[in-house]
Amino acid sequence: MRGTWLAVGLVVIAALALPELAGPFWTGLVTQMLIFGLLALSADFLLGHAGLFSLTHASFFAVSAYTVAILQVRYGVPTLLAAPAGLALGTLLGALFGMSVRTRGVYFILITIALGYVVWGVAHRWASFTGGDNGVTNVPFPSIGGWGITSHTQYYYFMLIVIVLCCLGYRVLVRSPFGLGLRGIKASESRMKSLGYHTDLHLYAAFVISAAMASLAGVLYVYYNHFVNPVASSFPISVEAVLMGIVGGSGTIVGPFLGSGVVLGLRNWVSSFFEMHHAIMGVVFVATVLWAPDGLVGLASRLRARWRQ
Repeated sequence: MRGTWLAVGLVVIAALALPELAGPFWTGLVTQMLIFGLLALSADFLLGHAGLFSLTHASFFAVSAYTVAILQVRYGVPTLLAAPAGLALGTLLGALFGMSVRTRGVYFILITIALGYVVWGVAHRWASFTGGDNGVTNVPFPSIGGWGITSHTQYYYFMLIVIVLCCLGYRVLVRSPFGLGLRGIKASESRMKSLGYHTDLHLYAAFVISAAMASLAGVLYVYYNHFVNPVASSFPISVEAVLMGIVGGSGTIVGPFLGSGVVLGLRNWVSSFFEMHHAIMGVVFVATVLWAPDGLVGLASRLRARWRQ
């Protein structure tokens, strides 16, 4: 227990000191890792706790980002209204797409893929509204009244606060009766039905909550990136979100953020000298499934238990 708190303390100190010690490049990269870690956490809420393999989370991510960008850039809507609007619209889309929980297994996966391509097609082809391939640019940093963020370093610290609050809320959620009910449905849906649980409604609520988390990640993304284009809604983003959760450790809080660090870190490093960096991502995924099926968190737990013996 003492070792755990020591590790947490070291992580906190490193996170707070990062902009001063590592410079703008690494600060920006870690900010991206936090944003996509939150997206991965949203997808893993379904996979790790409800057993639903969703491949449409880039849709909620992109819709919220586009909403904020269009409202602020084209209509001059302030952050105080644009950010909640983006979060709300992404969540509403999740409420619509959540009807897919009536299916299971491969059918659920195929439906989520199809729904994701619908959103990507709209973002790509409706150029008069979304900007097409060029997207929407010049999105300002968030500001409320006289307070506003003016640099990426300030945004990094703002991100840390948001991520910590999200993780605390997530921890409460998964340990609540609702979260435990999801675990039960994942283990045996038929048994939960026999106990009187409305499993479809339970899974639908989980899907909407997951979409809200992905939408929040989209809002944070567009404020950091200052633009959004159809890539944000593409199928690879949804796949990478799930991959991050599996690599880091599905069903955990830390795992998706670790997976985000691995995936984005490898992408930035490998792509600098190897064009087919996606092949490396595939190798990483295969290696994780074969030798670390519980992800990095599970592997660390096994190694720690073996060392204690």
